[in-house]
Amino acid sequence: MVDTVDIKTAVIYRLNDLINQKDITVNEAAVCSGVPPSTLKNILYGQSKNAGVVTIKKICDGLDVTIQEFFADPIFADLEPEL
Repeated sequence: MVDTVDIKTAVIYRLNDLINQKDITVNEAAVCSGVPPSTLKNILYGQSKNAGVVTIKKICDGLDVTIQEFFADPIFADLEPEL
């Protein structure tokens, strides 16, 4: 069971997991996704306050994962409430 996390942390965890599964670098993931490497790095390093759903969708497309598969990860099952 995964500890409760906020959505930002869950997205970071999931993206890192997918990039590691694909055995590619962050820059390679950005290029495949058509997003600037700085944007992906800002998300992964927690510097982006809100990764937009369009950006997440682009990254999913680049990593050959559906948006449904992305959010089906158990980390999203028990998120902290947003205040």
